[in-house]
This record gives sequence, C-alpha cells and structure tokens, in this order.
Amino acid sequence: MTGDASQVLERIFRSVLKAGPDTEITTLSVDSHGGWDSIAHLNLILAVEQEFRFMMTPEEATAARSFGDMLALVESRR
Repeated sequence: MTGDASQVLERIFRSVLKAGPDTEITTLSVDSHGGWDSIAHLNLILAVEQEFRFMMTPEEATAARSFGDMLALVESRR
C-alpha cells in the first residue's frame, strides 16, 4: 500500500507545489522548497485530507513538514 499512497501523494505535491518533472518530490520539505509557504501548506493539507478521506488534527498538520512526514501520516491512517 505504501507504493500507491506514495504515488498519489507525489501527484498531490507536484500539483500543489507546482514542482517540475525533475524535482525529487520524496525529499521535499518546508525548508528545501521555496514554494512551500503557509498557503501551499494549507493547500497540501486540504488536498491530502480530501484524497485520503480523513481529517488531520492541528498537531498533525503542523508536524507534517516534509513528504516523508506526510506519507507516514497517511500510512498511519490507513
């Protein structure tokens, strides 16, 4: 299941962060991508919640600061 979730999450990150095909999505974090600002973060949270059909707690949303964090969160909810 991780592969499927990872692929869906990668699609979400590419779309929300407007990342090109050469961008390595799986290593992205708030600190490594200039386009990941507060608005992009909210859009990522909303897109992930909608796609995977769960609501994050405020603590989870705040702690999800990288692709890896978000993937771990999604996997913990499956």
